[in-house]
Amino acid sequence: MAWILTTLALIPLAFFLRAWLSKRKIKDSKLPPGPIGFPIFGSLHLLGKFPHHDLHQLAKKYGPIMYMRLSLVPTVVVSSPRAAELILKTHDLVFASRPPNEAAKHITYEQKGLTFAPYGSYWRNVRKMCTLELLSNHKINSFMSTRKEELDLLIDYIKDASRERVAVDIGSKISSLSADISCRMVFGKKYLEKEFDEMGFKPVTHELMRLAASFNMGDYIPPIAPLDLQGLTKRMKAIGKLFDDFFEKIIDEHIQFKDENRTKDFVDVMLDVLGSEETEYRIGRDNIKAIILDMLVANL
Repeated sequence: MAWILTTLALIPLAFFLRAWLSKRKIKDSKLPPGPIGFPIFGSLHLLGKFPHHDLHQLAKKYGPIMYMRLSLVPTVVVSSPRAAELILKTHDLVFASRPPNEAAKHITYEQKGLTFAPYGSYWRNVRKMCTLELLSNHKINSFMSTRKEELDLLIDYIKDASRERVAVDIGSKISSLSADISCRMVFGKKYLEKEFDEMGFKPVTHELMRLAASFNMGDYIPPIAPLDLQGLTKRMKAIGKLFDDFFEKIIDEHIQFKDENRTKDFVDVMLDVLGSEETEYRIGRDNIKAIILDMLVANL
């Protein structure tokens, strides 16, 4: 009974605060038009199972540049080619950084990777390193024999399956080929699934991506994030530990078994920067692990 009375008492307060927020927004002419929303929850109640459909309908009412609060997070929604050009091209540097969230905190080592790092000198230098040491024409050509070797293995597998009249999932095999080539370029060798986890590398990576894309109330109401009401943080930490243990093993192997005669892989390049004084920021093992994770996830 007490909680019912408390709820009934809070309803008028919520509407009063909503009206107050409406007047406050009208006074602030710099904000684009948009729904007022309620205290704490903002306009989250307006987004259903298909948020893009709901945002489309709201944009019809409020225009191509719309302001709304997703709980405690102020949000600007753009929904026209011209508005998108302003955000992504004309003023792209203003909007280049990604806001922090629970997934970035627990999976990508506090935004130390290329994907979630704030825009600045660190992000620019990491991007430059990835481009020159992994994605440049020179680096790609240096691994031509590796790609040919992996492709030959796939062709031989398909030939054997054809002779035995066994069905082959070509899509899955092409995906595995791409992953194997990337592993050899990044790590210097392929790793068996069982060396990572009994679930296998690909399922765990897909679970990581699913958790990172899940709606997490802690991202929108930061004070309740430590409570982990949805259990997402616990699962993120478990997945993050799997990757962390795997990456630690890879880094230790590279440190212990250096071979100056073989072609340097991406981990070798990053280890050369480890503890270097050439940059204005310190590159540590967490930075290396976060960047490796970005390279692997981008490949899937």
